[in-house]
This record gives sequence, C-alpha cells and structure tokens, in this order.
Amino acid sequence: MNAFEIESKLEKEKNEISLFKDRVEKYHELTSSMSTILNSFENRLGKLETTILPVYNVTKSLQQKQHNLEQTIAGLDTVLSHYGASQDTCNLIHLGPNECGIAAFLEALDKLKKAKDYFLNYNDQSVELQNVTSLYNTGCETLNNYFKTVVKKHSSPMRPVDLLDFIYIEEDSSNEDCPSMKQFAPTAREELGIITAWLDNNLRREYVQIYGDERSDVVSKSLQLLKDHQKSGSWGNEQLGRAKYRDVTPSKKTTSARLQSIFERKANKMLQKASQFGQTALRKNSVYGDTLVPEEYANDTDQDLEKYLVLLLGLQKLLLWERQLMKDIIPATRAGEVFSRLAQNSIEMVVRDAENITTKVLRNIARKEWSAALGIFSALKHVTLLTPDIEKTYDQTQRQQLLNVLGKLQQTGAKALEQFIETVKGDSGSNLMTTSTVGTGVPKDATVHELTSNAIWFVEHLQDHVDSIGSILINETSYIHILETLTSHKHFTQEQKNKILLGIYVRKVLTELNYTIVAKSDLYSDPATKQIFKLNNVHYILKSLQQSNLLDLISITETDTESRYNKMIQELKQAYHASWGRLLGALSLDDMPRPVNGKCKEKERQIVKDRFSTFNKELEEAVKIQRKITIPDVILREGIKRDNLENIIPAYNAFFELFHDLQFSKNVDKYVKYRTTDVTEKLNTLFDDTY
Repeated sequence: MNAFEIESKLEKEKNEISLFKDRVEKYHELTSSMSTILNSFENRLGKLETTILPVYNVTKSLQQKQHNLEQTIAGLDTVLSHYGASQDTCNLIHLGPNECGIAAFLEALDKLKKAKDYFLNYNDQSVELQNVTSLYNTGCETLNNYFKTVVKKHSSPMRPVDLLDFIYIEEDSSNEDCPSMKQFAPTAREELGIITAWLDNNLRREYVQIYGDERSDVVSKSLQLLKDHQKSGSWGNEQLGRAKYRDVTPSKKTTSARLQSIFERKANKMLQKASQFGQTALRKNSVYGDTLVPEEYANDTDQDLEKYLVLLLGLQKLLLWERQLMKDIIPATRAGEVFSRLAQNSIEMVVRDAENITTKVLRNIARKEWSAALGIFSALKHVTLLTPDIEKTYDQTQRQQLLNVLGKLQQTGAKALEQFIETVKGDSGSNLMTTSTVGTGVPKDATVHELTSNAIWFVEHLQDHVDSIGSILINETSYIHILETLTSHKHFTQEQKNKILLGIYVRKVLTELNYTIVAKSDLYSDPATKQIFKLNNVHYILKSLQQSNLLDLISITETDTESRYNKMIQELKQAYHASWGRLLGALSLDDMPRPVNGKCKEKERQIVKDRFSTFNKELEEAVKIQRKITIPDVILREGIKRDNLENIIPAYNAFFELFHDLQFSKNVDKYVKYRTTDVTEKLNTLFDDTY
C-alpha cells in the first residue's frame, strides 16, 4: 500500500470520527432535554397528587357514609316489614291457600317466619313476636288442613273389581295405569309436592302423619272391600273390567285359574333370574301355578287360603302404587317414614288374617281333614314366590312382619306333617272317608282300611308340594341327620335334597302304617280274615307306590322298598294258606288206615268219620266267613282262589277217592257231603257275598 492510499484512508477515518462526535453531542443534548421534561412532569404530578388526594379521601368517606345510610335504611325497612308482617299477611292467612293460591300463601308464611326469627333473635320480649308466632302457627295449621283436604279429596278406596282387575291382568302395569296416580291429577300432585317441600324445609312434619294416615286408610279400606267382596256370591266369577279400554273380551277365568297365571309369571321370572346365575333349584313352571288342592277335595279352608293369596297380592299391588305416588309428593328424606306409617295397618290386617287361617287349618287338621294341610303347602309355595316382591317393596320391619306369615305357614305345615304321622300311629278308624267298620274300628269285610287309602292319598299329593315340604323338613334335626348321611358322598341340588326329605317322610309314614295295620289285624278273631286284611292293605300300598312316583321317591332313601313289600305279600299269602291247616290236616293220609276189601275196623271207621266231619265243618265255616271277605284287587283275588284250589282240591280228591266208597257209617252221606266238584264250587264262592 502506497502513501497516497494511506493518507486517503486516514482522512476518511478522521471524517467518520468527526461525524461520530457530532452525533454524540446531539444525543447528549436530546437526553438532557428529555430529562428536563421528565423532571417537569414529575413535579407537576406531585403537585396534582397533593391537590387531588384530599378530595379523593373526602369522596371515599362520603361514599362509605352513603352505603352505611342505604344499609341502615334497608335494615329499617326490613325491621319495619317485620313489625308490619302480621298486619300485611293477616288477610292472606285467614283466606287460606284455597282462596289466595298456594304460592301467595307460602310467601306470606315465609314473611311471618322471617319476622318470627328476627324477634326471637333481637327482641324476644316484643308483643309482635307473639303476634307473628300466633299467625304463623295458624297459617301452618291452615296449610296442614289444606294439605289434608287435598289428599282426602283425591283419595278414595278402590272398588274390588278394579283392584282384582289390576291384580289379574295388569301384573306389570305402567305408572300411568296406576289407579292412585289417576285419582291424583298432575296439578294436585305438584301442589302437594310444593306443600310438603315447604313444610319439611321449615321443620313442620305433621304432613308425615296426615299423608300416612289418610293413604293408610285408603289401602286398608280397599283391602276390606276386597275381603267383603270375597264373601259375596259373585266372588270368583266376576268378569274383569280392563277390556272396556283395551278392546279385548273380558276374561271368564275362575279365580284359581287367574291366580295360576299370576304365579306362573312370577315363577318364570324367578326361573329366568336363577338361570342367569347358573342355578337350577326351580322346577317346571307349571308346579308353581297349581290350585290349592285337587278340586274334588276343595273345602272352605282351601277357599280361604285362595282368598288370602288374592288379598296378599292386592296388598302388594296397592303398596307398590302408593310408593310410586309418594315420589311426586313426599320428600325423599321422609319417604321411608311415611311409607312405614302408610303400610302398617294393612300389613297387620293380612298378618292377622294369616293367623286366623292357620288357626282354622290346625282345627281342620285336628279333625283329620288332611286336604287343609295340602292347602297350606300350596299357599306356602305361593307366598314363597312373593318373597322377592316383599324384599323389594317393604322396609326391614315390614318385611319381617310379612315373612312371619311364611314362618306361620311353615309351622302349620310342620304341625300337619307331624300330626299325620301321629294319626297313622294311633288311628281310631275315622278319617276323610267313611267305611263300614266293626265296633273295633276295622272293616267288616277285611278290605283296605280307610287309614291306608287316606295315608296313600295324602302322601301321593305331597309330591305336588315337594319344595314347600322340603323347606319345612330341612329345619327338623332328625331329617337333617338322615339327609347329611345320604348326601355326604355326592353333590345334590336343592331340588334333589327336597325329594330326599320328602322320601324320608313318606318312608316314616309307611313304616308307621305297616305297624298300625298289623296292630289292627289283631282285632279280627278269624286267622284267615286277619291275614287277608293285612294282605289287602300291603298289596294296596305296593300297587299305589308302583302306580305313582312314590316308589321312585322312596327308592332314593331306601332301594329295596319294592322287594320288601313283595316279600311281605308272599309271607302273608303263606300265612293265609296256613289258616287252612286244620282242614288240610283232616285230609292228611299219613296216619290214616287203609281199607281192606272196602272194609275197615270199627276204630278206624271212627277216625274216617272224624276226618270227614272235621273237613266239612272247617270248609263250611271257612266258606261262611270268607264269602264276606273282600279282596278288591282282581288279580290278587283270583290268585288266592287258584292257590286255594291247588292246595286243597288235590288233597281232598285223594282223600275222597280213598274213603267215599268205604262203609264206615250207616249213613255215609252224612259225612261224605261234598264231591270234589262241590268243594271246588264252594272255594270259588270265597270273597263273594252274592252267593
């Protein structure tokens, strides 16, 4: 780089430095000017603050005073309104909600409540406190009376036909179909709900008693009307009324058929619920809808039980409707208390009825009217089906009251089962049916004793109630022990256990029945009649067991029942044939003399005479007695006759052939009275009193 270039560059740098100095000086001047301006602004602001701050403080003080004044005026207005509350609301309170409207009436009560609270807190010696308190209490009382009037106005007992209609047809009726809901118009339910909400918020709980008592009266009267209707001649034959707004033909089913339909639906629900959890305890639906007892054995007690089931269903339906209605009227916090009060009288009514019915049933059972016991078992089965509804609808106390009905039925059923066995043990001869008996209490013709037929009838019908009887016997220690022994090595369902329990009971009945038959047979003086009596009864028992399912039922607990009865029958047949011992002994040839050339010695002739005389006497006496004996079973009767012929005719024929031509007497015809054909004919007349 040459000197010229250096000089040029130096000159350029000097110029730039000079320019930079000029700009620095200019910036310094601007900074000084800005600082002066800011200092001036600060001074002016300070002067302004000094001037404005006192004004602001004065204004703030004035604003606070104004606010205090406004609050004081508002407080004075409130206090003045409290002092004037009784005067302002007096007319509204005396007019009542019916005249001034519920909204205005409650507004007046709120005003009185506030005034009362003020005087209680700030001037409890004021005369106004007495005025507003008195008027407030009057208003609350008026409101309670109005509430009661509205509830009563819209509350009337249900007609029996309407209640039956909903029991039988509308098993799952909607809320809109609820008769109680129809009695209370939506506006009435809304108004009552407003009243109870206000009363509850203001700690006035009289509505609990008012509503509970009024609706309790409705439910109780509805049930009482139903009971009165059940006593009328039209009970069980009335047509249902829902058809008039369902375009269907009115139902003509009997009460029993309708009940069957209801309980079948309930059983279906229980079965479906059980199946969801893999349970198999319930049986086929049809067994849950049976009539109380077979129609041919139905009596007044069975009708009472049927009516009671309808009453229980009616109570359930009514209280479900009442609980639904309460949702719109009663605060949720008080619903339990109100429902308990509402339901109490009706529950006590059905509990008393249950006690009366079970007492009546026990009297019938004491008279050995065993169909009453079957009615109890059926009622027990149906009440058990209602248990889920009871658990869902009622509180703990009410559930216990109604479940006590179930317990009462179980106790009555247990008493019936126990008393039946006692009856079989010491039967006096009188029972469900009447037969011709001798003075000692056994049939004259040695036929099947009424005790036997009644016992078999009873245990056969117990099969229709296996679950109910199982629930009874499972509480008996002796049955539990046997059940545990039989089920200890294998898993059994509850249904199978119930069958085992019933099988144990039937076995006990049959055991006692066998002992009683033997004891009663001793009342006959004739050995043959005694054996035929036992044979008739034992044979009847076996055939009945075979023709019903009882044999299978007993076989669960005792596998050799059939073979034991067959063995007993064979032994009794042998015992009967042994009753011919004297007659057959007279025909024995073992120790008889043998004729020589058609003659025998004098001493030997007497033996022949005695033998023929003994045979004739035994035959005639046996025929005379056994003609009057009855063997109802044709096969058994003909078999006994055939055995008689096979045992007697060959022996008599041999005896007859040997001695009938022998001149052992001057008057042979006096001793040889019967030819073989005559004896056969006489034996064929046995067990037939037409000869």
